Amino acid sequence: MSLKPRVSKSGTKGYGPSSPVQKALGWAEHFFSTVPMPDVSTDRAQANGTLIATHLLHLIRGCGLLNGTGYHSAAVSLLRAMEDALDCFAAVAMVKGAAEEWDSGDLKASDAAKQWAPLVADIFRSQLPLPDYRKSLRRDFNIYSHCSRQLCNWNLFFEPDAKDATTASVRGTLTLNTRGMIIDSNGHAIDAFETAHLLEFLELIRRCYSHALSSNPELLAELDVIQPKVVEIMEKHNAHHCQEVREPPELARLHE
Repeated sequence: MSLKPRVSKSGTKGYGPSSPVQKALGWAEHFFSTVPMPDVSTDRAQANGTLIATHLLHLIRGCGLLNGTGYHSAAVSLLRAMEDALDCFAAVAMVKGAAEEWDSGDLKASDAAKQWAPLVADIFRSQLPLPDYRKSLRRDFNIYSHCSRQLCNWNLFFEPDAKDATTASVRGTLTLNTRGMIIDSNGHAIDAFETAHLLEFLELIRRCYSHALSSNPELLAELDVIQPKVVEIMEKHNAHHCQEVREPPELARLHE
């Protein structure tokens, strides 16, 4: 192990504008700027689907910006909000009557998940049935929705200061990231999770807005080019379990 901490300067990591991830976000922003009609084909689903999708896109962008400046706990605090928005979006754009229920304030994210997940059990790859997968994400990320120790731990990194000449073991201290450095392993994990979340969003757009996409061949063709490239990035993350964010990877590696 090197005697240098695994950190980088703020703004030196992340996806550039040519990245498929950034292009996919730009595509989704453009798509919803047209206020598309979902397949359930009601005015409230059209308006509220676009409203929630815009909120979700802002959450994803905001999480990425915070992560890229080294504000990892702030980025992680948005993960539960991202999952809640995805569940509300899917229900509103897929289930008749859900848009009106959400409008009146009566549709919680957990109830939204119960409405839409059983309808498309084949849409995501998961070892768990989709309803259980959505429930487990909300449960796991609940510790990040308030000021918990688990949340604040994302701002700690290991700073080595000595190596044992005999065993090659390294001693050091946990240092608080007060300078806004990127903690490399933490930042990478958050990026990987965002990529996975974005792919789920793109799949839901395909499913919920199939008629709108088929009537706009140019937009659909762009998605057909961009999405497989995002999948390639995600498959590399999957091979190394990079998107695991249920604990800070920087701390988890110290227990290996």
